[in-house]
Amino acid sequence: MNGVFHVLRTEHMKAQALAAVEAAEVNPKKPVSVQVKTYDMKRSEAQNRLSHRWYGEIAEQGQEYTQEQIKCRAKKHFGVPIMLAECENFNEAWLKAIQAFPTYEEQVDELLAFFPVTSLMTTKQMSQYLTDFYRVQGQRYKLTDPKVYGLG
Repeated sequence: MNGVFHVLRTEHMKAQALAAVEAAEVNPKKPVSVQVKTYDMKRSEAQNRLSHRWYGEIAEQGQEYTQEQIKCRAKKHFGVPIMLAECENFNEAWLKAIQAFPTYEEQVDELLAFFPVTSLMTTKQMSQYLTDFYRVQGQRYKLTDPKVYGLG
């Protein structure tokens, strides 16, 4: 078994998870872990898929930056302001980090390649991020409609 993850919202989903546990092979040399805890969804998978789709669309249409570079620039322009306004811990970490990466280029090309921004966002914050991104970038690029992902 490799990476089965269940979120239980219904009795049927619970039964599927129990069936997966029942089907797991018990082997002392290859143990399987099971964890039961309250699920804290930071952002939806649909939001994550849509943002990455948009990064790819802009990279393909603009041919100026790679998908990863688009992501880093979006984190800088749309994500960092949201997190600075809403998360004191992020604010402290960001201020320390930019001391080592003082220029815009260093921040978007080096720091934001590994510094978490969107991965820390709640569903609401990610919704704001996507709305802001679409409002600005949608004027220049043809981006997938958020409704395709059940958003917007």
